[in-house]
Amino acid sequence: MPRRRRSLSIIGLAVPTLAVLALGSSAAIAQTPPFNTGIDLLAPSPEGNPGTPQRFQQRNDDAAADANDDTAADTDEAAPLGSFVAPSRIGATPVYGTSPGFGAGNTGFDPTNTGTHPLTQAPAATTTAQAEPDATFEPVPAYTSPPPPTPPPALPLAPPDVEPLKAAQRPGAVLPGVPETLPVSNPPAQVYPKAAANRPGAVLPIQPATDFSAFMPSAETPAPGTPPLNTLLPGVPQRPLPIAEGDPYAPLGVHAGSFLLYPSVELSGGYNSNPENVPHGPSSSLFVVAPELQVQSDWSRHSLTADIKGTYNEYGADLSPSLNAPYLDSIIDGRIDVRRNTQILLENRFLLSTNNPGSPNNQAGLAKLPIYTDVGGTLGLAQTFNRLQLTAKATFDRISYENSVLTSGEVVSNADQDYNQYGGTLRAGYELDPGFKPFVEGGGDERIYDLEFDGAGLQRNSTGSSIKVGSDVNLFGTLTGEIAAGYLERVYKDPTLPTISGPTLDGSLIWQATTLTTAKFTAASSVTESIVPGTSGEFSRAFNLEVDHAFLLWLIGTGQLGYEHDSYVGLGRQDNRYFISGGMIYKLSRELQLKGTVREDWLTSNVSGVAYDATTILAGVRLQR
Repeated sequence: MPRRRRSLSIIGLAVPTLAVLALGSSAAIAQTPPFNTGIDLLAPSPEGNPGTPQRFQQRNDDAAADANDDTAADTDEAAPLGSFVAPSRIGATPVYGTSPGFGAGNTGFDPTNTGTHPLTQAPAATTTAQAEPDATFEPVPAYTSPPPPTPPPALPLAPPDVEPLKAAQRPGAVLPGVPETLPVSNPPAQVYPKAAANRPGAVLPIQPATDFSAFMPSAETPAPGTPPLNTLLPGVPQRPLPIAEGDPYAPLGVHAGSFLLYPSVELSGGYNSNPENVPHGPSSSLFVVAPELQVQSDWSRHSLTADIKGTYNEYGADLSPSLNAPYLDSIIDGRIDVRRNTQILLENRFLLSTNNPGSPNNQAGLAKLPIYTDVGGTLGLAQTFNRLQLTAKATFDRISYENSVLTSGEVVSNADQDYNQYGGTLRAGYELDPGFKPFVEGGGDERIYDLEFDGAGLQRNSTGSSIKVGSDVNLFGTLTGEIAAGYLERVYKDPTLPTISGPTLDGSLIWQATTLTTAKFTAASSVTESIVPGTSGEFSRAFNLEVDHAFLLWLIGTGQLGYEHDSYVGLGRQDNRYFISGGMIYKLSRELQLKGTVREDWLTSNVSGVAYDATTILAGVRLQR
């Protein structure tokens, strides 16, 4: 539909016409003209004499200042805003702002309504002359802006001990114009152990909030050439227990360059009902010293971690053999990031320990348990192809025993137990999901003794092989770790020694059941050497379950349950070891904790005369940084 156009109205045209006629015939009453010049006020006109129009002039501050002085002297009135009244501008107090009506011409609106232009106002004596028709108009000098204000002279700095400075240095003082937090040009280095642990490929030792492993030795010490029970398979990032993550009593560590050190020591004493682990053995008091050191690098690339733990047990009774012996377990892991998807893996191992008391591998008539050492290393290469990761490792271990001292004073050489182990592993893993990465791993090794024949005339050189199928697990951040099932076999050079073979289970899983409760499961399978004639070796499978619960932030309860099966292949002996323990930790501060535990061990066997049970009670303190 076409839009209708409104026609012009005669009344609409008449209204503006009448307004124009009214303005032209009558003078405006909003302001009173300064004088009657006979000129139409609505027509603009130049200021001053029309015969001598104004021109742009260079600013003359001295002339303007003299004019201001003369005007102030003649009128004896305050100078307008923007001028000076002192004889000289030096030392004068500047006056800021502009006077009302500044910028208006001869015509136009004057907000002062005084009838006189503020810049062309003449003295009172000349007002009459300006009103006369024959008066001669003098050119008004061009207006020049007032000179810039002269800044006051700088005040001398106050001495350091003046009160304002003291007030500014008081804690919490905020200075005007100064931000509360000033930028630091060289901030101190900050280390974030959690951010370093989460880097790809970082391998950290598990640091449970409640760890009583240093209080007492395990039911069976780690076998030579085998990883400790609570060690994850290589390449698995380990997480601290959730209790320790938000623990306000956790140690802060000591900065040493680009490393963060966590030193600690535990001192405890108590009682053991059967330290010799024999049927109806004697009881004894027990004192334990357990130092520990953990190291974590803080590098943008590469990684270096170390976990060093040791204990020394001192028994009060005269035991035979003497069980006073040190224990040290050190693992240092390194990672070199060659490229984004290429890494070089390094590891150094050192283990110092003794055989378990009551083991058939101990010689008869020992005055003390002989100490053995296991020194080894690993060199590996990990390459990632999208979701596929290939890892190859070469290992070497040197196991050596010190001489045995008998109760008769005789020294017996153990050189026939010293050997070297060379091995290698190859693993292929595929990441099906960020929290699920299955893998297949195969490995082999060879053990070569320093002596071709042992004391019984047997050749104990052997070769071993294994296959594992497992997965790295990280389900919703509550279940993490690695678990693998497989099969191993060890064949000995001496035909009289039977082959050792069987299924295996290895790995470690951590389950955060609740915010305050954490469960940890570990499994390990190993084959250790034996000196018993006709026995190939000891095939062991160990399982351990530990549960930690925080009743309060400073009160932690822990419980452990363990089982180990030892099979002496060729001897026909089958031992079953069990243990259960419970303890409490009372955290006084970040540096001091009180600890206590009770543990019960017992052994059953198909061989008579070896079963035993033992009770251990310990209490002590932990000092840490």
